[in-house]
Amino acid sequence: MSPLQLRLPLPSHLERAPELAALAILDAALTASEAALLASHVELYNGAVDGLPRGASALRANAVIVHARRLAATLAAYRDALDREARRDERARYRVGF
Repeated sequence: MSPLQLRLPLPSHLERAPELAALAILDAALTASEAALLASHVELYNGAVDGLPRGASALRANAVIVHARRLAATLAAYRDALDREARRDERARYRVGF
């Protein structure tokens, strides 16, 4: 995950996709959650989860981190899809039909 910062969408992007505001906050929350979990469970920094007892909080924290990273990647893919659609729409607007 990236360093903790709230990257707010541009107003023009919010006009097109207002959900980007909430998704930016969610993205920042995922980053903050990962940082907090890693600070609480330093053994996760080097991936030492094999020897942990089943149900240990560190294992659960690791699962949260894995899922948070997947969700962050999915959010990035969603934003990319929106950008591609916006570019496609922009090109279509300027095409001249014969």
